Amino acid sequence: MELYCHQWGKPNNNKRILFLHGLGGTGAVWRPIAQSLEDKYRILAPDQRGHGKSQIIHIPGGRIKPNYSPLDYGSDLVNTLEKHQFYPTYVIGHSMGVRSACALAHIKPDWIDGIILIDLSLSLSKEKTLESSLVQFLTQLPMQFRTRKEAKTYLETNSPDPSVKQYLLAVSITNDTGQITFPFDKQAIIQTLNAVQQYAFSAWSAQVVEELGKKNKPIMILRGAHSGVFTSAMFQHDKEYFKRYSSIHFKEFQDTGHGLPFEKRLEFLEVIKKFMKEA
Repeated sequence: MELYCHQWGKPNNNKRILFLHGLGGTGAVWRPIAQSLEDKYRILAPDQRGHGKSQIIHIPGGRIKPNYSPLDYGSDLVNTLEKHQFYPTYVIGHSMGVRSACALAHIKPDWIDGIILIDLSLSLSKEKTLESSLVQFLTQLPMQFRTRKEAKTYLETNSPDPSVKQYLLAVSITNDTGQITFPFDKQAIIQTLNAVQQYAFSAWSAQVVEELGKKNKPIMILRGAHSGVFTSAMFQHDKEYFKRYSSIHFKEFQDTGHGLPFEKRLEFLEVIKKFMKEA
């Protein structure tokens, strides 16, 4: 599947950055960050499978029922980057975007110049996290609200974590009838979460990052100190696991959680700029 993409920067910029949004988002969430980078970098931010303008998959005979494993997301990226001749590239993935970034690196390792992975563990921990409660929440989530106030009230009462409420309000849109809705296929999101459990993502993604580390590819792994998705124990486990690779670095952002790229935008931008300068 070729994905709908948001594109910024000048076509002749020598360095490329691929931004990958998290579960329920779209490529547009990266616009405030891209504004500070587009003078020096060519930037691509796709709406991933089941999100935004990449929700419907067609073949000549009609619509098909898609799959939502990490490798399906990765295959979409390969097709999309080929179309735009957007490789090799630096990759920045947040939450679900971490899985997509790892899948791309698995399929096309030579297309990766460097990678920033934001607030998702690569460890083999069985610890219960926020993600494990999302399926039930999403199953019950109404996809339309009459007003933004109504949506906010529902999310304040029912969200499994404040970061979920904040993120959904941030990506919410007003549809043609004036109602508040969300830019994703809810069933696609649920299937994505279920597919991760079936796919044994942690063992596989850790191996992908190890292979990049062996090639001395620059890698930065970030965590929000209040994150319920990437817990402190997971963060410490990952630091210990990857410590033998000199190109893999870790940073924890204080006073923020899972939404760190957007809640700590200026600090996050400084990390990107330093990472790109040193890469």
